[in-house]
Amino acid sequence: MTACLPPKPSFTLGFTLLELLVAMSIFSVLGLGSYQLLQTVGATHDKVRETAATYTELNLAMATLQRDFNQFVYRPVRDAYGEPLAPILFGEDDYAVEFTRAGWSNPAGRPRSRLQRVAYRVDYDSETLIRSFWTVLDRAEDSEPVEQVLLNGVTDFMVTGFVDESVDTPGLEEALDDAAASIPVGVEVVIAREDFGEIKRVFQLVDPFQVSSTGEPGDETGDTEGDEEEQQPDQVDENNPASPPLDTRREP
Repeated sequence: MTACLPPKPSFTLGFTLLELLVAMSIFSVLGLGSYQLLQTVGATHDKVRETAATYTELNLAMATLQRDFNQFVYRPVRDAYGEPLAPILFGEDDYAVEFTRAGWSNPAGRPRSRLQRVAYRVDYDSETLIRSFWTVLDRAEDSEPVEQVLLNGVTDFMVTGFVDESVDTPGLEEALDDAAASIPVGVEVVIAREDFGEIKRVFQLVDPFQVSSTGEPGDETGDTEGDEEEQQPDQVDENNPASPPLDTRREP
């Protein structure tokens, strides 16, 4: 005997309208959350890259300042009108500081000095810290400085020199220009920025006991002559090459 089966429905089973609305709501919430998460990650990545680039630019600027101040030399120069300028000047003209430094590399072997006159100032219109240098020490009327943008976003730049009055350097004032008699042993640099605020760094210039006159204005080299007598090598017994050199040192 054949069993009777219920008749098949004439319609296809599916989701109701309420179920569709709930599913769409869930997918909308998940999609919105994923988009916000992706947007936050992207913004954070851009902020990190911008901050890293700012720190890199700031470190390069500080490295340039440190290199210039650490190679400071007491070499007076002459301006475009032939007037003498001290080895270091604070707050003259539009420059926060102007001084002479050594160690100007010359890979091309050009006939010029290894000393360089540099200056720093702030362009308040563009908010940039500018490093200027002259290709000659003693300037002519047509001598124009070469300008380099060192740092952006700078609102103020101040340089203060420190003088160690407890150090006595006899004869040093006579060797230097009167304007450079007060010898700064270090400088404090303050850079003001809107994003970091005030950044302070202290740079050492030179040991006052090692300061010597590097020549009057017109000395383009700044080199000092060494001792005429060279140290003799240790004496060795020619008949016995294996014998140790003679100890010519004296006991204190």
